[in-house]
Amino acid sequence: MRAVLEKIRSIVKSNKTVAAHVLITKLNPVLRGWANYHRGVVAKETFNYVDYRVWKLLWQWCRRRHQNRHKRWIKKKYFKTVGNRNWVFRAPIPDSDRNTSLIYTNDVPIKRHTKIKSEANLFDPEWELYFEQRLARRWKETHAGRKKLVSLWFNQNKRCLVCSEPVTFDTGWNIHHIVEKCNGGSDLLSNLALLHPNCHRQLHSLGFAVQKLACSGSRLIKA
Repeated sequence: MRAVLEKIRSIVKSNKTVAAHVLITKLNPVLRGWANYHRGVVAKETFNYVDYRVWKLLWQWCRRRHQNRHKRWIKKKYFKTVGNRNWVFRAPIPDSDRNTSLIYTNDVPIKRHTKIKSEANLFDPEWELYFEQRLARRWKETHAGRKKLVSLWFNQNKRCLVCSEPVTFDTGWNIHHIVEKCNGGSDLLSNLALLHPNCHRQLHSLGFAVQKLACSGSRLIKA
């Protein structure tokens, strides 16, 4: 926290004469990157404190630029009301009808990091389902992962390869390795299938495997 505040302080002090929208474009990547890096822990109180310190730095920056102006004038010029939040540092973008706002680190959602179980073994078939669930959760949280899920979903005609019923947000889904990771399978889309959670559990418990067919279909075989 001290490191990021020192970095923000140096950015503000070295840009005393730039326009407000330029300062915002310099600060937002720092604040967003720092908050995303630390969102895996309980950091809301720290995020609130950082937002408060940043606000104080920006208020001093504004007061220095307009020493002869009243505080209310400064507040009206630089700090706007956005939604239910007051005192948002906001500035118009030149040659555009848009505005840019300083982000609040407190707006970054906390996503706790899920530690891997110490006894989990990637080469043990009994842990295959566990690692597949971790892969699905990781893909849901990233833009690149969601693109892979959508591509896999369309490749299967939006249907589960076990029961041939539609896969939707209501039914949920699991990622399944056609060739298991413990047997040398990869995370390439050609080796993956989207299955309903119940179909996925039954597949593992009964010892069956899914085999993709060239005609976009599938069949179950005994593993």
